Amino acid sequence: MFHPIAIINLSNFKNNIQYLKSILGKSEIFPVVKADAYGHGCSMIIKALNEESVNTVCVATSDEILEILDMNIDMNILHLGKIFLNNDLLDDRVIFTINTVEDIKYIEDFCSNSNGKVRCHIKVDTGMGRMGCKMDDFEEILTKVNSSNFIKLEAIYSHLACSEDKLSEHNQKQILNFNSLMEIAKHFGLSYHLLNSGGVFNYPDCFFDYARIGLATYGISPIGNIDDKLKPVMMLKAPIVLVKDIDKGETVGYGCTFTAKEKMRIALVQCGYADGIPRNFGNKGFVYFNDYEIPIIGRVSMDLMCIDISGFDGSVNIDEVVIWGGNQYNSRLENISVKFNSIPYTYLTGVSNRVRKIYVED
Repeated sequence: MFHPIAIINLSNFKNNIQYLKSILGKSEIFPVVKADAYGHGCSMIIKALNEESVNTVCVATSDEILEILDMNIDMNILHLGKIFLNNDLLDDRVIFTINTVEDIKYIEDFCSNSNGKVRCHIKVDTGMGRMGCKMDDFEEILTKVNSSNFIKLEAIYSHLACSEDKLSEHNQKQILNFNSLMEIAKHFGLSYHLLNSGGVFNYPDCFFDYARIGLATYGISPIGNIDDKLKPVMMLKAPIVLVKDIDKGETVGYGCTFTAKEKMRIALVQCGYADGIPRNFGNKGFVYFNDYEIPIIGRVSMDLMCIDISGFDGSVNIDEVVIWGGNQYNSRLENISVKFNSIPYTYLTGVSNRVRKIYVED
C-alpha cells in the first residue's frame, strides 16, 4: 500500500524527557499532551511517560481527559481549559483550572451533593491576555477558594506571552506580576508554575515547582536554535509512486505554476495537503533523501506533490523521501519553520489521520 508514514521514535522521546528533567533539577516536568500529543499519538506517548515515571500531564479539552482516564494509568491530568464537570470527569487524578470567580460558584453548585473536593489550580492572566483571572481579581478568588468546602487548591500558574524571546520586556513584566502573586499567596502552602518550553530555556530562575513543557519533549527547540540534545521524535516520510521524464516547456501540477526549462526527470510523492503538507511548500519546499535535498516543484495537491530528481542517475533508487525529521540539518522543523515564517506546532498538529503512525524504539 502507498501512503505517508509518521515514524514516532519513542527512544528519542524518552531521551528528551530525561534531558529536560536534568535541566529542571528539583522542578517537576508536566509534559503537554494536548492535540493528540502534538500529532504524535496520545496513548503511546502517555505509556512512554508512564515508563519515565512522569506523574502529571497537561491537556486542553474534556475529551482529552477522558481518553487518558480510559487508559487506567495512575497519572494526574491538569486540564488547562475552561472548567467543565460531569460524573465521568470527577476523578481524583484530574486537576481543573479556575479562571474566574464564577468558576468557584460553578464547582460549588455542581458538588453541593457530594462530600468530595475538586482538585484545582488558579490561573492568573499576568499579561498574556488570554485565559486566567485578572490580577485585580486574584486575592478575591484566592480567599473564596480557600474557604470553599468543595475545592482543594494546589497551585497557582500563569503563561508567558513571549517565552521564546529572552530579551522581551513584556516577559519581565509578567515575571514581576507572578512574583507579586506568590508573595500574596505565600502563607497558603501552594505550588507554582509559569514556564513552557521556551521559558525553560530562557528563564532558569523561574522554574518554580513545575514546568509545562510541550514542544521540547517532542525534540524541537522552542527558541529556534537547534539543540543537539533534543532528538526529533517524528519523521514524516512518503513513497514515490511514479517517475517520468518531461520535456522543456511542459508544466507540472494545478495552475501550471512550474514550467520545465529543460528536459527533466520528476517523481510523484504520495503525500499532499490532505495529509498535512502545507500548500506553500509548492515551488519553495524540499524533501530529503539520504544526504540529498530535493526541490518540490509545482503546487502541492490534495494527495500528491512533485519533486525534481533530474540530478540522480539510474543507479540511485529513490523509493521514499523524508518530508521532515530525520538526520538532515535542513529537514528539522526548526529550520523549515524559519524558511516559511511559521512555527513547528502547525506542522506537527497538522498531520492528518490518513498518515499511518509507526512506533519504534532504538
